[in-house]
Amino acid sequence: MPDTAVPDELDLGALVAPEGYYLLRDAPAAPFPGAPDPDQEYRHRFTYRGSAASIRRAAIELVEGAKHKIFLASFRIGDRELLDALFAAVDRLHGGVYVITSWTEDSLRRDLSSLEDIDDIDVQAQKKQFDELTRRGIALRGHEGCHAKFLVVDDSVALVSSANLETSALVDTARKPATGENGVLLGNPVEVDRLARLFTRLWFAGCTWAALPGAEYALHRRTPGRSPATAPPLTDGTGVIWTYGGEDGDGTHGELGILSALHDVIGRAREELLLATFSLVGIRDRPELLLDPLRRAMAAHDLDVRLLVRARNNVAAHRADTAALAGLGVTIHGDSDTHAKGVIADGRYGALFSANFDAVHGMFSGVEVGTRLDGRPALAEARRYFRHAMTHADLEFAPAPTQQDLNRRLGARWRRPWPYGPRLTVSAGDGDWRRLVGAAGSGPVLWEDSEHLRLYVGDVAAVLHPIGSGRYRLSIADSEPAAARMQNWFTRRPAGGGPPPKRGCCPALLVRAS
Repeated sequence: MPDTAVPDELDLGALVAPEGYYLLRDAPAAPFPGAPDPDQEYRHRFTYRGSAASIRRAAIELVEGAKHKIFLASFRIGDRELLDALFAAVDRLHGGVYVITSWTEDSLRRDLSSLEDIDDIDVQAQKKQFDELTRRGIALRGHEGCHAKFLVVDDSVALVSSANLETSALVDTARKPATGENGVLLGNPVEVDRLARLFTRLWFAGCTWAALPGAEYALHRRTPGRSPATAPPLTDGTGVIWTYGGEDGDGTHGELGILSALHDVIGRAREELLLATFSLVGIRDRPELLLDPLRRAMAAHDLDVRLLVRARNNVAAHRADTAALAGLGVTIHGDSDTHAKGVIADGRYGALFSANFDAVHGMFSGVEVGTRLDGRPALAEARRYFRHAMTHADLEFAPAPTQQDLNRRLGARWRRPWPYGPRLTVSAGDGDWRRLVGAAGSGPVLWEDSEHLRLYVGDVAAVLHPIGSGRYRLSIADSEPAAARMQNWFTRRPAGGGPPPKRGCCPALLVRAS
């Protein structure tokens, strides 16, 4: 191609990224105000930044009021006030505290990022907390598929939520605001009994690891046996729902109550459908989970469909699944702190649960628990909670953002605003310039300033050497694709204790000097 066919200007800011990203939005922060409980059988409980610690308070009050026994299931346990309440209970009850977790010797190092925000997990600290539990006399067993979070006291009252019983999920701290969570305090005796029976079934027939109370935390293998209790799934109406996707000692499997509730609620929507999840996994691979039901519902009715979801720019598949939902017409509300899950149709039908919209674990397999709340005041409160969280969500999803968008608003800890002005004048040889222009088919275009200013465009790196008067000499080298480098910046933390590298997305207009 003749040199005259290569433009002398390259507008990087106008390039569009072929992938979607979560972008920061200017949303005013506001606490979520709780409300009185008109219904003592199903009471809405929540965690939200700057708000009352309603789930934490409910859990501690249940534990402090226990007279006979406590059943607790949680992926992580780490709130000091709750731990102290558990230790006081085990002393008061002379035992009687039973805990199921999925933290086993096999799963401690497994990649569970699709289930939880594990960026801040301190594995050794968590093991020390479990060691404290067992040393103080709490009976602990491991069920590798259990992602449920619930608490049952004396077979008479229970708490079911999306929250792990650790401080970050329960209350604001100086380090970070509380994670957004949603749940239900259950006082219905029939449903509490069903939940206690499910725990018993997991304890005897599902747990494959155990630690002895009164001893050092050291899990040993156990062979599941037959459960002394059965736990019939909910077939109709309001009550406890669950996923129990794996075969257990009873020989039963495939109880997909949360998936059934999700599909039923979607099918009942006529005007408004609210969805909430922490992560999206396998949505495009298994469209029967969410895409197909939504497509049918939106074709049949003029639905306002909204999704509250954790803004996980660091997970490419999560962003691609988000883009698939946005492509259907779903409005995406991305939030830095949400971990709540649920589905609500027209404020009349709905459920809250621990399962993500996950085709690998949660809807089709594993152990998850939730509550169907059709027509209950708790459902109206959950709807108010979700709408509040959506209004004040701090990010939005852009299916095809420009470099200007990424420079100003990309939700990334490593992003720094471009500091070198809207226009760079560069001196480059014909071959280097032609190669740079050819590589700039789409975004992202990244910049990094260490020894030299570098631009990463497509599969090339442009090194810019200052030559005075705001001009740079440009040279080209091979590089890993800019999209792959960007993914690495999301997922890898800088080594060492020095200041973070100066990095970001470049929106500049490059002008080749004559």
